[in-house]
Amino acid sequence: MKKYSPAELKTFLEAIDRNLENDFTMIIIGGCAAALAYKVDRHSLDIDTINDTSEISQACQVARKETGLNVPVGAAGIADPPCDYEDRLQPLKIDGIKRLQIFVPEKHDLALMKIVRGDEHDIETIAEIAGNVGLDYEILVNRFQKEMGQAIGRPETLKLKFLVVIERVFGGDKACEAAEKLNV
Repeated sequence: MKKYSPAELKTFLEAIDRNLENDFTMIIIGGCAAALAYKVDRHSLDIDTINDTSEISQACQVARKETGLNVPVGAAGIADPPCDYEDRLQPLKIDGIKRLQIFVPEKHDLALMKIVRGDEHDIETIAEIAGNVGLDYEILVNRFQKEMGQAIGRPETLKLKFLVVIERVFGGDKACEAAEKLNV
């Protein structure tokens, strides 16, 4: 499958916006959110959203024809955000976009969402977010403890994935400290 650069994703979103008949709110998650909002230098296979995009399917089709970019757009198959992530959504401003209101998860919330999947490229993305815009250890630990109890999968596995990220981003001492807080 083709992967799309941040510039291509912006071009595609601009084309969607040009072809919208009505205003539409889109909550972008995953690699696209990391690339566009947090300057992660990665390509994305698609534009994953947490909301239904069927209302803009026609604008997406026209955008594909206009740009030659066959970017899949739609609700992610699995999305497991922290409980109160909606209260912290961040607007994503792209010059020239008027009708498409785009939001992304706050950086700590996006990191926690990526931890649920926890593949190596997800961990690399979190590390790059931390390097680009910073992540706060206390915020991550507190949100993990208080807002990720509903996450899909075995709690023990999720805790281990979380600790791998803490070690990668903050070092071994902080991973040991987090393990104590999580009773691992």
